[in-house]
Amino acid sequence: MELAIQTVINVILLGVVYILMGMGFAFILNLLGVFNLAHGAIFVSAAYGCYLMVVKLGLPGFVAFPLTVLVSAAFGVLVERFLFRPMKADFNRVMMVCIALSTILVTTFNRFLGTRALSIPPFIPGTTGFGSYKVDTDRILAFGIGIVILIAIIVFVDRSRWGARMQAVTQNKEGAALQGIRFGQIASLACAVGFGLAAIGGVFMGSLYNLTPFIGDVTLIKVLMLVILAGLGSFNGIFYVGALLGVLYGALPVFLNGAVVDALASVMVLALLIIRPKGFFGHE
Repeated sequence: MELAIQTVINVILLGVVYILMGMGFAFILNLLGVFNLAHGAIFVSAAYGCYLMVVKLGLPGFVAFPLTVLVSAAFGVLVERFLFRPMKADFNRVMMVCIALSTILVTTFNRFLGTRALSIPPFIPGTTGFGSYKVDTDRILAFGIGIVILIAIIVFVDRSRWGARMQAVTQNKEGAALQGIRFGQIASLACAVGFGLAAIGGVFMGSLYNLTPFIGDVTLIKVLMLVILAGLGSFNGIFYVGALLGVLYGALPVFLNGAVVDALASVMVLALLIIRPKGFFGHE
């Protein structure tokens, strides 16, 4: 029974992380048309940044977490302004910039922190009891924070003025410009949100699982699977497929080898590309 409870919690947490990562990737893709291949590097950089703040600087987790997200969001604005924007007309150059940025970040952490597995200390140590069963309090906290953030993102996109502007730019960039919406501001906001969501996912994974410099590459592959399965540009699809990947990677490893699970996910993507090239929720 305890294994079942832990498995359910893992499924939910992984689903939340994948949805956050997928939405962060989709914000940049939808608004800028950029396949941000540095997304995984931002994910792992944020996790290491939070780790260093807590372990080396002695900051409380509740301070290090939002500070990490804010720094990542600000970095996203700088990347958009000085790297993406000057090269936005050249897809190949932007892709090379993303790969170079990813390589620099990952190599830096590998050089100074090594490849040994690390973990962000629990924000709230200890366990919480459910009858005779106990669950790490940090996992319950991560679940609560993740749900709140997902709701906040939905409200931001659907209810806020800036969310409406982002949707307008996504649907018709020229029409949005005629209405006085400045694309540069929206692009910077999209990168800030995208990098911030990647940072949130990174801190969650770094506090709940082992952290190595190359975990971002694995996560990026899963995010690409998520976006492809959902359908490019589909936020609704990201929610459903993110939950599906949470089940796939949270529950199946209890019964199957991790390599088998990865193979099943890859087969699923290949089969979908043949049957529905635009994904489950992509528009024909």
